[in-house]
Amino acid sequence: MANSNKINLIIILIYFSLLFGFFYGEDSIGGAFNDYYGLAHVSEKFKLNFFYTFMNYDELGHRQSPIFYIVKSLFLNFDEHIQRIIFFHLFLLIPLFFYKCLKLIYTDAPKINLKLLATIVLLFPTFRSYSIWPDPHLLGTLFFIISIYYFLKFKKKQNPFKNSLLNIFFLSTSAYCSPNFGVFALYFFINYYFKFKFSKEIILISIFNILLSIPFFLYLFFFKINFLFNVSGWGIGEDFYSIVNFSNKIIIIISLFFFYLFPFILSKKINYNFKYIIEAKKKFIVFLILFFLATYFFDFTDTYKLTNSGGGFIYNFSQMILANNFILFAVCFFTCVYLFKIFEFDKNNLLLFLVLVLSNPQNTIWQANFSPTMFFLILLIFNLNFKDEVFNLKTIYINYFYFTLYLIGSIVTKMF
Repeated sequence: MANSNKINLIIILIYFSLLFGFFYGEDSIGGAFNDYYGLAHVSEKFKLNFFYTFMNYDELGHRQSPIFYIVKSLFLNFDEHIQRIIFFHLFLLIPLFFYKCLKLIYTDAPKINLKLLATIVLLFPTFRSYSIWPDPHLLGTLFFIISIYYFLKFKKKQNPFKNSLLNIFFLSTSAYCSPNFGVFALYFFINYYFKFKFSKEIILISIFNILLSIPFFLYLFFFKINFLFNVSGWGIGEDFYSIVNFSNKIIIIISLFFFYLFPFILSKKINYNFKYIIEAKKKFIVFLILFFLATYFFDFTDTYKLTNSGGGFIYNFSQMILANNFILFAVCFFTCVYLFKIFEFDKNNLLLFLVLVLSNPQNTIWQANFSPTMFFLILLIFNLNFKDEVFNLKTIYINYFYFTLYLIGSIVTKMF
């Protein structure tokens, strides 16, 4: 009982820290405030002339989906603080559904521990900044975590066909809010195919996917409102297939995977048995060759200069300490050894990693693009074969200490 009271107090304090951040105007990622006010005119245009704005949306010169701004336009009659507080509390459904997902997987863990772990999302700079200064990314994340919830119910064989359709519906909603989530349809569909094979269910799932995607493709290609490939959008369509862009994505996403896995490494919940390397040494050599090719072609300098930001924590830490990529490459090398293990352990892990790379096609890449999504995927979708009692209080407190330090560091660095 004492532990439960202590944990409930921590959860309340975390919520009030977020509430304090709201009234203080916190922007711990450094771009949420500018994005919020810089794009405020979009919602106003929808309110003034919905049809014209909708049919000429690409002329506004950015790559954000119009859905969030349409929703936001419905609240413009309210005071701005009321608008923001509505989204602020709407986004609190994200840790709630994260908790529901954790309960489905970690059935032996105490529920109060899982509740505490789910609340840690409120310490993530991306979550805090975009809940305080509402942004399409978090609206997409909300529907994405709901889609994961139904996917996990599917995996638990709880009415699999119904839950596969619910997963597809909420994933589609997520993609309409933030298009990068749409690529995950590939991962889910392949899993459904292995479950249902070529059957009536997989045909219906395919039709449902197609029907939900039709408005998107009509909007982009039939009406030619192709905001995703906007010329002012950092050249998304120009260098997607370049080896430099692809290498940048692989290295930085590997570093982000390490960043969110690190507290579990500290708490010794990762299995380090590397005998599999000897058993699959030819595959491992090929894997390392591909990794070293990615490091050879890696060049994020020009992309970073576009906005003087991006690359994630490990990249920026390496640049700050050594003014080169040595720390980044070292971290990625050791992470790659672990990734090879989990790819061999479960090919679904490899598929999910490839989907992550494809989910961010543009030249720019920010840690905010993958937060808190990467944390969710590590704990909910990637099959990492954690050691027993992965969610004891010691492990959770290590996570809290780690992400609190990161939050404080983010706030301090943005002040100077």
